[in-house]
Formats: sequence, structure tokens, C-alpha cells
Amino acid sequence: MPFRRTSNFWLVLGLLCSVTFAGPVFADAATERWDQIKDSGDPALITKFREDFPGSPHDLDALVILAALISKSDTGDAPVIGAVAFNAPLTGFGDSFNGQSIRELLETSPKFAPVEGLPEEFWKEKTCNDCHTWTQEALCTQATHYTKDENVNRLNVEHPLGRPFKEALRAWAEGGCL
Repeated sequence: MPFRRTSNFWLVLGLLCSVTFAGPVFADAATERWDQIKDSGDPALITKFREDFPGSPHDLDALVILAALISKSDTGDAPVIGAVAFNAPLTGFGDSFNGQSIRELLETSPKFAPVEGLPEEFWKEKTCNDCHTWTQEALCTQATHYTKDENVNRLNVEHPLGRPFKEALRAWAEGGCL
């Protein structure tokens, strides 16, 4: 019977691989769209791609290109339309912010516990500033960490206000924390 057990092993392994690699359907669609728009230079198309394919293999590339497009269009010290500023409504990061600024988001409640297993009474209906003392300068220092290549994986760690918040902080820091 060792042959039967071995053949079952390969059958199970084959099924596991087919289930595991079923994800490429999403990745293939994302790659196909990415190949069409990556060189467009159109921030609206890249933003739409990020909204349609969150967490895709090209998400970080899209964010980097989007930040570069925003900084390229900068003319002097004044923030450009679409650039991230502390007190300006956020755009280009999905619909989750409803036009709120970074400053305003600090006064909102987390979407989930900031620390896994933390009882709701410690975080639900609380704001960031209930636990942190985020000044514009202190938040800029934190946001700058997201701009460094060695810290790019920090963008993948879930944030209580969602990943788009970290991406907005990164773009804000790359623009000089205006």
C-alpha cells in the first residue's frame, strides 16, 4: 500500500497547488490592467487601479508612481491640487476618508482594535489622540518612516484607520509634511 499512499500524497498536493494558485486570476486581472496604465502618467487611472485592485502585486508600484506624479507637478512651496497636506481633504486614497484631512482623521475612531485582543472599551468610540499626542511635527516624523525603503513593509501592517491612512501619511511625508 505505500504506492497508494504516495499517489494520494501527490493528488492532495496537486489539489492544494490548484487551490493555492487560483489567486492568480485576481493577480492576472491586476497585471493586465497594470500593464495598460503603468506608463500613462495619469494619476486618476493609477488611483482607480489601486481602488479596484487593493493589495495587488502592483499596489506599491502604483503608490510610488502616484507619489512621483504628485511631486513632479509641484511648482514651488505651495501644495498642488491632489498633493497631501495636513489640513486639506485627502483625495486619491479611496473613499474611506470622505474628504477628511489627516488632522480630522486623528479625531475619528479606529475601524478595529489597535492591538489584537484589546477589549472594545479601550478603543471603540475613542480617537487617536485619546492614546497618542500627535502634533503635526510628531506625526511627520512617524510618516517619514514610511518613505524609507527599509520600512516599506510597514505599509502592509494593518493600521486601525486602514492601510490608505498609512499611504496618505507616506505621500504627505514625501511632499514635505505641508
